Amino acid sequence: MTTLVGVAMAENSLGSSASERKTVTLACNPFPAAMIADNNIMPGFDVEILRAAFATRNITLLTPFYPWKRAYFLARAGHVDGLCSCSYLQERDTDFLFSDVLGNVQIAFYSTREHVFDLIDKEDASQMTIGVVNGYSLEAFARNDKFDVVIANSEKMLVNLLISNRIDAALSFSVPMDYYLLNGDEDGVPDADKIKTKVIDRNPYFSCISRKTEKPDILLEQLNTGLKTIRQSGLYDRILAKYRMRLDASDTLQE
Repeated sequence: MTTLVGVAMAENSLGSSASERKTVTLACNPFPAAMIADNNIMPGFDVEILRAAFATRNITLLTPFYPWKRAYFLARAGHVDGLCSCSYLQERDTDFLFSDVLGNVQIAFYSTREHVFDLIDKEDASQMTIGVVNGYSLEAFARNDKFDVVIANSEKMLVNLLISNRIDAALSFSVPMDYYLLNGDEDGVPDADKIKTKVIDRNPYFSCISRKTEKPDILLEQLNTGLKTIRQSGLYDRILAKYRMRLDASDTLQE
């Protein structure tokens, strides 16, 4: 952990005034197609949108990738300037400032048995076994609804749990789950066509600035100004189109 923190702090620009920054570091977690690690040509639409927004303020954005929990720790502690994106939770107010809406994301149940979707609405929630990815806000949602929750480390693991019938359904953000079902690993996703989907909600998400970075309020203002600029110029929509996202997938009313 010490090495990772050292690298992140070396990339950060904490020693300069927030109004004169030349670089900003936001920690990203793999979340295709919004954030794609180890791909310089197609780094993800959120990464490209954030880079473009900061570029309008003459700021270079650095986007190191970490697993979600590590990215969250680094940002919360102020070792990086914030997170590329995160959902809003009240308990995160203490540690983060939230940008204008970065985009909107669908939330869906996935199951190999379509009748499970009806049972989720009718049965006692505690009788249903639901898989969620560790650390995402959906975990709290599932637990609050009294589901029997099984934790997975990735969308790949969620799919494996579904195919092996070890869970009744998976609760996931549509963007990374659909991306994995479509692209999978080198050998694809066996039996992916057996997995059915029921969209249940659509919520905004944000870029999150650490309250422990230098002058976070000024950094937030710069980001919001940049986001407004690229929306007005049409660059925001062009980036989404590059990733074949519907232009209403990330609205101006932000998550």
